[in-house]
Amino acid sequence: MLPLVVAGGVVTVIMGFILVVLLISWFSNPPFGLGNAPPQPVAFPHTVHVADNNIQCEFCHRNVTKGEAATVPAVESCLFCHQEIDGGSSTTSANSQAEIQKVRDAFDSETPIDWERVHRLPDHVRFIHESHIRYFTDDDPTKKYGINGEELKETLDVALTCTICHGDVGNKTVVQPKTGQSLKMGTCLDCHRNNNVPTDCTVCHK
Repeated sequence: MLPLVVAGGVVTVIMGFILVVLLISWFSNPPFGLGNAPPQPVAFPHTVHVADNNIQCEFCHRNVTKGEAATVPAVESCLFCHQEIDGGSSTTSANSQAEIQKVRDAFDSETPIDWERVHRLPDHVRFIHESHIRYFTDDDPTKKYGINGEELKETLDVALTCTICHGDVGNKTVVQPKTGQSLKMGTCLDCHRNNNVPTDCTVCHK
């Protein structure tokens, strides 16, 4: 009798753990993050780079208009600017100089910067950035709708297309998931249906 009680207790604990994991994963974005912004190895204020200096998304995320992943830049790319820009101007703080020095040190030591991922989809999901960028930046007069069903009144450029899923990253000091935005399957299906795009399983699943 005792072994059955122990076995039942073990099964209950395991099932409870699985249930908790599923609930946390379902209500969080990204999984287990509860919508927070993970700490990054180097502070990268998009406000300075995008809003203040008008650097285009695709200058750093070079693959976003050409392939599946947006990609993050190699350290060498950062040195295109930061070989000269050291954060020593009157408009930057000592903290900015220290962060830029981290990038220079990583380049000198040939050490990649291990950026923490903010947006994550399950491994079995196929999301091609290029096709989404192409669709929303195309001059086709067909009505297009954003991820929450809002009608888009104009053809978007790359930066505005990125905001559909990621929010106004250019005006964020710390990148975090878009407020109130779910990147779950239902959201993707709704967007595909609104834009008359196929919803066949093989379109998005590997």
